[in-house]
Amino acid sequence: MTDKFLRTYGRDRYQLSQVERMVEKSYKTYLVNECNNQKIYKKSLQKQALDRNGMTEADRQRMLRKAQEFDLSRCIELNELF
Repeated sequence: MTDKFLRTYGRDRYQLSQVERMVEKSYKTYLVNECNNQKIYKKSLQKQALDRNGMTEADRQRMLRKAQEFDLSRCIELNELF
């Protein structure tokens, strides 16, 4: 923490709690966006695997496995924290 931050918020618990709420809200928004992006990516992997154009069955199975194994880590973190 910087000296200016400590002088501004260190003694005022209300102001400090306001900053904490802003940080939490910002991080939650970040996690929601990242979770949505991960879901979109996973869905696109699944769609690619199901679209058989020029793909061997082995490639299709590999893509399906990749989609199934793709971890929605930001969604998990979002659910755990909020």
